[in-house]
Amino acid sequence: MNSNNNPKWIESKLFVDALRESVGDFKEIQHFKVSNALGPGENYATIVLRVQIDYLLPDDLRQSQSFILKVAHENEWYRQHVAKWEMFKKEAMMYTDIVPELEELYRSKGLEVRFAAKSYNLPVNEEYILLEDLSQMGFRNVKRQDCFDMQHTKKSLKKLAQWHAASAVRVEKKGSYGPLFHGFLIEETKEMTEQMFGDSLKYVLAAVRKIPNNQEYYGKLESYFSRIGDVIYKERLTECDDNEFLALNHGDFWSNNIMFQYEQGGDDDISETYFVDLQVPSFGSVTQDLMYFIMSSAHLEIKIKCFDELIRYYHHQLVEHLKCLEYSKPLPNLRELHTSLIKKSAWGIFTVCSTLAGILCDPTDVASMENFLNDSEDGETFRQMLYFNERYIQHLEVILPWLNNRGAFE
Repeated sequence: MNSNNNPKWIESKLFVDALRESVGDFKEIQHFKVSNALGPGENYATIVLRVQIDYLLPDDLRQSQSFILKVAHENEWYRQHVAKWEMFKKEAMMYTDIVPELEELYRSKGLEVRFAAKSYNLPVNEEYILLEDLSQMGFRNVKRQDCFDMQHTKKSLKKLAQWHAASAVRVEKKGSYGPLFHGFLIEETKEMTEQMFGDSLKYVLAAVRKIPNNQEYYGKLESYFSRIGDVIYKERLTECDDNEFLALNHGDFWSNNIMFQYEQGGDDDISETYFVDLQVPSFGSVTQDLMYFIMSSAHLEIKIKCFDELIRYYHHQLVEHLKCLEYSKPLPNLRELHTSLIKKSAWGIFTVCSTLAGILCDPTDVASMENFLNDSEDGETFRQMLYFNERYIQHLEVILPWLNNRGAFE
């Protein structure tokens, strides 16, 4: 990395073809700037950069264009742990192959559905993902600590249902997605996953002790945590059951990985919803995306109170789009979906004890996966901020009794 924390290989000449593909013919690049696209705590597994280019048109008019560039961390920790997920290989396949295939399924039925930004290639042998900058088209994220209101939640669930429907139909037409699309719960990263849980669960239990009337479920939760490795790797959360409706999960479906475009002049009417960070797709039960998203990203006022309503809404959208795409298998029914959600409640526990804490945490310079896993002073500071902040404890107070009532800790 150079002094600006950007990889040294990034230079303007590499972007000539991508810029020409994006804007058409131009005379020359006049200014080239690379900066961080996200603040601390907004992304952990990769570095997300904004590439800003000023260029001269053939008529000498000066214009600007920007791209989003995702690159790998250049440190030993990344090489030892995160690289095993092969995230860049997976995400490149998602943008170049899978996303266009799913969009074409709808286009062939006369329905225009877009899922993600356009991707571009660079003439370089490095790990990267280069995308159009959605912010130039007015897309933006909701502040993660605020979580989604009902409108944003339902827009996300509709697009997710469209994604799941198309991904299931694609399997009928083209066969399996292959072993690469098995998510992040893989044997190669078992040691790191178990370390993450081992380090975090004692903090979760300490946070639970701050909640009144926790005795109703504290003992069950403590016992459940003692066998969390078995739950993840022996019960195999990602194991496919042919009796369930199976689709390609986004795999990391939370608020920062969903961007919204709004009708001109306000925040009230959402015109489009796109996904980002397609780096850990997982073929299996759709309960993964559903539990992960609702538990992590829906506002506290609706995630439990309106859970059944949200699932019914998703199911309606799923069935409608499966019909549109002429899905040949029996359509999933709502009761079966609820049964699967109870059976795989561990996705809710996983989300609440990991992702949710990071979402509700205030921005901090010590926010990094490396600090989270290290026994350093910065690591301890970060974990205290994650698990003992008031927002997180308020969510635990509502979610844990609900999970207990569903038999999740049995």
